[in-house]
Amino acid sequence: MREQLLEKMELLRQQMVEIGTQYGLHHPEVLRCSREIDLLHNQLLQMEKEVTFCNDKPFHLHIFENRTHFA
Repeated sequence: MREQLLEKMELLRQQMVEIGTQYGLHHPEVLRCSREIDLLHNQLLQMEKEVTFCNDKPFHLHIFENRTHFA
């Protein structure tokens, strides 16, 4: 899924550059591509956040005398 998102983002980026070069950066299609890339990027970040959260391992905290040790 991650690779698919990255691939879609790259294709949209290439399309956005081509359109921007031909018609200018303020063309509605350039802005549409940019918004779509943003949405895909947000999906990617959310997916990576969920994976990171699921892989977090609990740690144990031990306090001895005035020192803190992580186990």
